[in-house]
Amino acid sequence: MLADQSYEYIVIGTGPGGAPVALELAKAGKKVLIIEKGAYHRRMIGFPFGARLSERFFVFNRSREGVVMERGITVGGSSMIYQGNVFDPSKKIIGAMGVDFRPEAAEIKKAIGVKSLPERFYQNGPGSGFLRMREAAEKMGTPFTAQDKFVDTDRCEHGCDWCMLGCPKDAKWTTRRYIDEAVGKYGAVLLVSTAVKKLVFNRERNRVEGVELRNGTVVRGGSVILAAGGIGSPGILLRSGVGYVGKRFFMDPMTILFGISRYKDGGQWKEQTFSHAIESYAESDGFMIGNSGAWGTWCVMNMVRPKVMLENWYKGPMVKRGMGLFIKLAEDDLGEIYPNERTSKPMSANDIMRMKRGVDVAREIMVRGGAKEKSISALKWAGGHPGGTIEMGRYVDREFRTEFANLYVCDASVFPVSPGAPPSLSIMAMSRLLSKFILGTVRPESRFIGKVGGKAV
Repeated sequence: MLADQSYEYIVIGTGPGGAPVALELAKAGKKVLIIEKGAYHRRMIGFPFGARLSERFFVFNRSREGVVMERGITVGGSSMIYQGNVFDPSKKIIGAMGVDFRPEAAEIKKAIGVKSLPERFYQNGPGSGFLRMREAAEKMGTPFTAQDKFVDTDRCEHGCDWCMLGCPKDAKWTTRRYIDEAVGKYGAVLLVSTAVKKLVFNRERNRVEGVELRNGTVVRGGSVILAAGGIGSPGILLRSGVGYVGKRFFMDPMTILFGISRYKDGGQWKEQTFSHAIESYAESDGFMIGNSGAWGTWCVMNMVRPKVMLENWYKGPMVKRGMGLFIKLAEDDLGEIYPNERTSKPMSANDIMRMKRGVDVAREIMVRGGAKEKSISALKWAGGHPGGTIEMGRYVDREFRTEFANLYVCDASVFPVSPGAPPSLSIMAMSRLLSKFILGTVRPESRFIGKVGGKAV
């Protein structure tokens, strides 16, 4: 049936890049088709079955070099498996892209409502491991700051800490809400469990006429908005014969530390991960440090790498005294995406050096905060913010247009540099701004700042 229909806009992806633009176009009365590779998972979300929201259950999704990557394949995309942290678009990102979407970020924050977590979410008593680490970091001159969250704390189950497996209480805001509104209220059509094989071009290959699905069905569209993420979007282009994308990418890799407190009341049991972060190293060294709850951290340490599992499985009886921190790095852009959406992701000597610096700082904070030094182990190189694969200024202009008429790209793949922080708000803001460009409610030139990629585009 779809083969006989034509849509004004086909949006590929339901995550932060696709959902906002799909909703705004549907609101404006446009005929919109939204295509999602994953299913609409409604049941068994959260621990432990929520791992199925991630590609290859997270632990099996790795680069050729063994780097673990989290990528949401479900309605809502990676917003279903993020911690709900809210980071405003950075000056670095805005400057590198040469387009200002900060007003849209402010609109989204106001509409959704953001706030930091109440104290009960990150302290289990006066001897909390995090409170001790926070005091230690303050004395070291690197204070933790509370993080804003897309989380309804009245609905959030205290002590859960499984945001990255989906939220069974629907307390964490996700882009599913935009998709549900676009479909249920404004008549957009949603296809789920539907993979896009490739784009369909006209004979001259200067215009996209639609998409071909994996089952061979061709769907026509006036314009196509590619928002399948930093890996999915270049994968579709590569399978479509556009062979020059995906030759570089970043993914904000993490190292996670876990140890046991010297104090009986010194663990981070039932505490929320990433409620606080140290951001003072972001500019100088390109990393941030965040807190990580005991139970979830111990579980992850026993899931991903055999060596790390051997270092941690026996700590199970002591997990209530567990202490955790993670180091998130804005790394260099080495790597490649392949047509089958597998990846290569080596780490540069600079990446390794800066990550070591972050690990050393975090380890010192943990020890000063009461962790037994010999109990601390590290899970290295795991991340979940792939981007930079179809960079703005090279393959996409500041209106998110490609060289092909009526083909747009709007997701983390267009970032020229690694944000080094959760990018969801920035991506959603870009998507909302793209809808304004398309609908003509904002003149693109009014949002251009300086130049992108060293030249005006």
